[in-house]
Amino acid sequence: MTRLIIVLIIVLSANYYGFSQTVEPSSSVNKNTLQIELESLYAIQKEANIELKSWSIPSALFRFGLSEKIEVQLNTPILKEELWENDHLVHSLNKFDDIQVGFSVNLWEEKKMLPEASIMIRAILPTDSEFKISKLGKICSVNFSNSLTKKLTLNYNIGYAVETDASKSGFYIANFTYSFSDKMRFFAENFGDFTNRKLISHNINIGAGYDFSNNFAFDLSVANGINHNMFYVGGIVTYVLNTKKVKT
Repeated sequence: MTRLIIVLIIVLSANYYGFSQTVEPSSSVNKNTLQIELESLYAIQKEANIELKSWSIPSALFRFGLSEKIEVQLNTPILKEELWENDHLVHSLNKFDDIQVGFSVNLWEEKKMLPEASIMIRAILPTDSEFKISKLGKICSVNFSNSLTKKLTLNYNIGYAVETDASKSGFYIANFTYSFSDKMRFFAENFGDFTNRKLISHNINIGAGYDFSNNFAFDLSVANGINHNMFYVGGIVTYVLNTKKVKT
């Protein structure tokens, strides 16, 4: 029974770890800038009579600019999960989830129709007691951005992920962000993952953000699955050290 529960958690939560509240940026943070993003996410996924509830409490993403074109990244998720069957709690756990370590490199700047672009590569390091090099996962994405008007921006990612259980999938995010002012913005995005044979998940996400100061911001979003039963709500607090402007 315990093994069955673990398998169900893996199957139902496989997509959860790939969720990003907002699209990955198309440029790195400034040189010698440390950007800290604390994300708390509450997600519910259902399949038949099985329901998985997940909280990140929170997940922390650290970005540091080594130069004007390169940043290093560290993601440390802390999760709480509950597995329910027929409205009865059958399993609950708190865990320090797999760590992601990597970097992002600016490829080129925007020029007319040519979008601004960067490439992001991360290794996924399993934190269980049976750590093996063969269990390392990886994420790679190319991130683009086009300024459509002075206030409207199109941001989009396309990438590939190999999880620590060796499962493989591609993913995409397409995001429109509208800036009402220098401090307030609204965004709508579509994201999902796929294999070479089928679309695994397809989701819509809307949200808004506000910059309280030049180095402190907050973003809130709500997402819903289109072709599967998933819902989440989350918030990100962003704090920037040694920079004049918060990047989102």
